[in-house]
Amino acid sequence: MSEKKIIVLREECGGEWMVAAGESLELYQLCSLGSHSVTLHLAEGAKAKVVFVAASGGDVSYDYHINLSEEGASAEVYGLMVAGEGKKARVKTEMRHNAPRCHSDQQVRGVASGNGYGLFEGLVYVAPDAQQTEAYQQSRNLLLSPEARIQTQPQLEIYADDVKCSHGATVGQMNEEQIYYMRQRGLSEMDARRLQLGGFMQEILDKIEDKALRMEFEEKLNVES
Repeated sequence: MSEKKIIVLREECGGEWMVAAGESLELYQLCSLGSHSVTLHLAEGAKAKVVFVAASGGDVSYDYHINLSEEGASAEVYGLMVAGEGKKARVKTEMRHNAPRCHSDQQVRGVASGNGYGLFEGLVYVAPDAQQTEAYQQSRNLLLSPEARIQTQPQLEIYADDVKCSHGATVGQMNEEQIYYMRQRGLSEMDARRLQLGGFMQEILDKIEDKALRMEFEEKLNVES
């Protein structure tokens, strides 16, 4: 049975980790201030899962550098960035496929309220020898006020020809038809908006299997809908 290591970072600046052949790492990061950088190196058949919340108690910035260095490595990144009134949240991911038959999946969601500003920059790099790569990246974002802004900059840099790679990005507002539908069934407008916002974020939070840790992350997400 492969060894699994679990790391939880609370306001630490980050670090660098090697994931040995056949082993797995789960990294959970919850920060609200400052700049934080994480670098992972994955050996043959190694697995990594990263789940983060960048909830801006002040300006917050995350950088993730993940190197799929040997054949059969895989990495998953799931995250939420939240920018409230007068705050900035920035997330940058760099997923480097340097070997054949590696897999990566990234799902990052952003929420901005007031005049908050969010920025997501995501790069998927596939080296010339990294054939049979599978790499997916998705950035979905909600603006909760007319003054809020989120920029999303997904990027694919592919030098191999036998690959399955895709990316997508959306920035939009809440679904007013859904809110109307919920209000017709007795919810107040505020409760309807909170319910929709909660569902948007919950898909990421559900990636945290430990119930106590998931609740800790949820409590950090005090978003004004």
